[in-house]
Amino acid sequence: MLESLTEIDAINGGAIPRLATSWEQEADGSWLFELRHGVTFHDGTPLTSEAVKYSFERMLDPALSCDAYIFVFSGTTVNVEAVDEDTVRIVTNPVQPILPLMTEALPIVPLSTPRNEITRAPVGTGPYAFANWDTQTSVTLERYDGYWGDKPAVEKATFVWREEASVRGAMVDVGEADIALSIGEQDARDTDVVFQSAEMSRIKINKDRPPFDDLRVRKALNYAIDRQGLIGTLVNAKLKLANQVVGPSVFGYNPNIGQYEYNLAEAKRLLDEARADGAPVDTPIRMISISGSSTFSNQDEVIEAIISMWKQVGLTVTNEPLEMGLFRDSIRRDNFEPGRPPTLVFSNHDNTTGDAGMSVSSRYHSSNMTADLPIGEEAIKAMDALIDSGMAAVGEERRTIFQEILRQQHEEIVTEVWLFQMVNIIRVSDRINYEPNARTNAVIELSDISFN
Repeated sequence: MLESLTEIDAINGGAIPRLATSWEQEADGSWLFELRHGVTFHDGTPLTSEAVKYSFERMLDPALSCDAYIFVFSGTTVNVEAVDEDTVRIVTNPVQPILPLMTEALPIVPLSTPRNEITRAPVGTGPYAFANWDTQTSVTLERYDGYWGDKPAVEKATFVWREEASVRGAMVDVGEADIALSIGEQDARDTDVVFQSAEMSRIKINKDRPPFDDLRVRKALNYAIDRQGLIGTLVNAKLKLANQVVGPSVFGYNPNIGQYEYNLAEAKRLLDEARADGAPVDTPIRMISISGSSTFSNQDEVIEAIISMWKQVGLTVTNEPLEMGLFRDSIRRDNFEPGRPPTLVFSNHDNTTGDAGMSVSSRYHSSNMTADLPIGEEAIKAMDALIDSGMAAVGEERRTIFQEILRQQHEEIVTEVWLFQMVNIIRVSDRINYEPNARTNAVIELSDISFN
């Protein structure tokens, strides 16, 4: 339904044209984007530079809490100027060398879109227009005949939600669905498609409450998990272990970071040492997750297994599944309740941009209300400064800074318990052609689907 100025190339990474046909960076660091001609919104109004300006101002308003602000543009001041009908100038502070990648996260909407509220009837420029939203049941889209690009084969699509992977797969088998995502390992067949996604599964450690303010406890959480033992049993045999927020194909990935090997003795030693120094290691711990196994198939079983492993070293952890809206609210630092228990967060992170900057800025910079921060004001300022320098750099300097950030996060700060570089399994009906890519678990372009 909605399109952005740019699009992420899911195969090669980097930005490619969508609503903008070209862009260039000016000497002062600002960017000029040339808009595509002949584009109309689903309400019939034309795409203009004023609509682009309005979209940026609306969705980067902190009061609206859009994903584009929270996860991509937080900490960045953005000013958009409508140079003429077909050209916009975007000025950022600090200067963003990867702004064309960042603009992919911000869809362009018409001036008729409500300014200060989230809409349940979105209007965009995409090949499909919003038709119906039956809350908690389905969303229906219909092909927009006025689309500026090629006419897609699919005329209408309905998205439905089913929590059980076996049910999703069975719907394809009996002709009730054409694509089923996140097929469980135990339900998979030889004809199902296994593909590498861009997601990294992790457990975020909130360090705002003891005992997680103790580095030894955070390391013990890592040593106590037999990640390799989960591969091929509860999760797909093709999974690889993760140890940082981006995968090997992303610019800034650090190939020299090691793994926390499964070592119960070391985990117990660290916890005993922390306990002896007064850390409340025996305090009950809460882990929050998204309900309905929506992070990946067999999520709940993996969580149960990990909690059991932690129990073996003396940690008491209880999982609390939350509906997506409640989950999103609970991970914002401004929503942390004063008396909250020590908290872990089970989640995924993906990066299909090809640049680590999008991940380190959203996950580790204090301007982002969901970021994972070091302990102490000086440490936070030092990490912010390092991230800011990386975001302003280019070439090998940029790569080196990002690699150092990722090393510190894993080895010195120990912000997360990293689990797996995810793969996903989907079931596709015989009547359609669809080739998954790294973004499929988050975005399926209906335009990429054709019929046999």
